[in-house]
Amino acid sequence: MINKLQLDDFELSYITEGEGRDVLFLHGFPSNMYFWNVIKNDLKDKLRVTVIEQRGYPLSSIEDSIMSDFNIENLSLDIEKVINRLELTNDLIIVGHDWGSIVAWAVASRGNVEIKKLVSICGGTEFPSTNVYDKLVFEKGQHYISSFQNPEQSNELLSKNLDLFFRSAYRVTPKIDHNLLDLSLNSLFTTHNLDNKVHNIDITSLVHHFHNGIKQSISWYSNIDFNIELSNQWRKSIDIEVTFLFGENDAAVKLNDKMINRLKLSGSKVAVKEIANADHWLPLTHKESVIREIL
Repeated sequence: MINKLQLDDFELSYITEGEGRDVLFLHGFPSNMYFWNVIKNDLKDKLRVTVIEQRGYPLSSIEDSIMSDFNIENLSLDIEKVINRLELTNDLIIVGHDWGSIVAWAVASRGNVEIKKLVSICGGTEFPSTNVYDKLVFEKGQHYISSFQNPEQSNELLSKNLDLFFRSAYRVTPKIDHNLLDLSLNSLFTTHNLDNKVHNIDITSLVHHFHNGIKQSISWYSNIDFNIELSNQWRKSIDIEVTFLFGENDAAVKLNDKMINRLKLSGSKVAVKEIANADHWLPLTHKESVIREIL
């Protein structure tokens, strides 16, 4: 059953099942709380599992929102309030995927709640500034994160065909040459065809779930420069156990030596692992790798 937690000007939706040690799951883009269903159901007989729908997503949308509502401080405060109010204090492990891993890292860095371990999947610690993305121009346009700096325009384009958007986003990615990869919005999110396989996720349910559009979730990306400024207040090397999991075939987040070195400097107990034959949707395809890090 979905529960509601009142957080200032909106209600955050969550589900808690099971008993025992606490594990909190944070989804990314473009997902929702149901992204974790299979893993949640595998763990709920062993642990107390909590999944949330993060701010700006349909079950936790904000009425009359503005772009700054979705900055990293607000996103982190949401999670800290969830942890405190639900008393998720029994050796808490936070598992974040994609944007969820960015939020989880911020929560761990801020140090306002006690966390035993962080499992970061296909994400990392922080996004670089928009200047980095603005320099990347591909055959079908600028980098999708540059496009997402205008959430209204991006939402208008992608919401014209949400079925195409989700099929494109969740298509299976084979091993590819990242130097030849087109990371434009049009290439990544509007080019699915019948030859592309799609991961085992209910596209119809996603379309229904996001029927009012994706502007608020895109707005998360529109704050990445502001987030760097905010994170200057708490950015530090942390001393809890951290595992970074990446997919070998991830089109959005490429694990290279530079990233490995940066991630290992982010904490004193950091492990970085790359999962063979996995892409950005590793929790859907390699759930055993995620569960192994939790148990």
